[in-house]
Amino acid sequence: MGWSPFRPIGLTYQDSRSFGGYTLITPIGGDAVYLLSENGLVVHHWKVPDFQPGYGYLLPGGNLLVRGTPLIENGVGIGQPAGETDILLELDWQSKEVWRWEHESFHHDMCRMPNGNTLVLIWEKLPEELAKKVKGALPPEKEKQVKSDEDFLSFILGGIGVGGRPRIEGMLVDAVWEINTSGEPVHIWHAYEHLDPEVDTLCPIDFPTSWTHLNAVETTPEGHVLISSQKLSIVMMIDWPKGDILWKWGGLGIMSHQHDPSITAEGNLLLFDNGTHHPIVGRSRVIEIDMEKKEIVWEYIPSPVFSMLSAHIAGAERLDNGNTLICEGESGRVFEVTREGDICWEWVSPFVHNFKGVDVVMLFRAHRYAQDGPELIGKKIDDSGLQELNDKWGLNPRT
Repeated sequence: MGWSPFRPIGLTYQDSRSFGGYTLITPIGGDAVYLLSENGLVVHHWKVPDFQPGYGYLLPGGNLLVRGTPLIENGVGIGQPAGETDILLELDWQSKEVWRWEHESFHHDMCRMPNGNTLVLIWEKLPEELAKKVKGALPPEKEKQVKSDEDFLSFILGGIGVGGRPRIEGMLVDAVWEINTSGEPVHIWHAYEHLDPEVDTLCPIDFPTSWTHLNAVETTPEGHVLISSQKLSIVMMIDWPKGDILWKWGGLGIMSHQHDPSITAEGNLLLFDNGTHHPIVGRSRVIEIDMEKKEIVWEYIPSPVFSMLSAHIAGAERLDNGNTLICEGESGRVFEVTREGDICWEWVSPFVHNFKGVDVVMLFRAHRYAQDGPELIGKKIDDSGLQELNDKWGLNPRT
């Protein structure tokens, strides 16, 4: 979609086909998580002193699970981590901290499990003997060429890195930890023990800094674990806690640098295919895959072409009425489409924040909740006291 300082903001369209409910967003570079009403106004928010949220979602009962970093006003450069640790909080409806976990290598995503434990993604260093075998990525001479111009490097890196930056030297790989309520790992899955550097090859035009770069972790109704590898452009389902890979799909010519996989009510896989490094030209779409046949059974492709494009963040979730909520992450646009691909609700973020030296309007993901759903049932949603905030950002009721 791109961005214009003159574009409409807030709710731009809504019709009777919309699922309704409340939408949760976390503006990158901001200091709060916001709950939006059906008409696009902020009706609730969570804010913690000295904490910059990066992404959050609601748990049954209404608590917010949110990852972020220490709030550092100045001195965080492009590609650098903020502070010495990344932070995971559980906040109650009044933003009171009820649980906290920190780790210097925590990044991107988390998932609260039915047993009360939490899945988290952790950077770790790939053993040297395996790092030498990893195939793909830019060859050393091409990597050196790209990095030789500091201005160009700063340009291509500006604004990325919203999921937690590594504090480890060397080629990185991922682990999935299941941590208990005390924050101790009870199960650890190391990606390098289950992947083959000869087969699972890096994107051919990426830097050889991270082999896997997981950007999502989610449980399935059967108790398995879904993970998404951005660098390998594959989604995997893990037999948890045993660790065997039960299902694997993707790769060059299928999808590219995808985000936010989830299982639909029909048992299909839904995700946002960013299309960042598709051959010829990058194109974004949302796809639904029959996991048994490994076939695409539904997709949303924007029209006009290229009117939806997000290179490195985004998400999609299936709503109970069959519609799909899409977060076009880089442009800060959230919209809902019917099964036929018609837009029936659209909201455009007004929140422009400085993030590591550049202005951004990005959203890592967005989530939709029904008023009578387990996340909001019994909660008093009252926007009194938020008039000034809505006015500040130009969010007014649509007429």
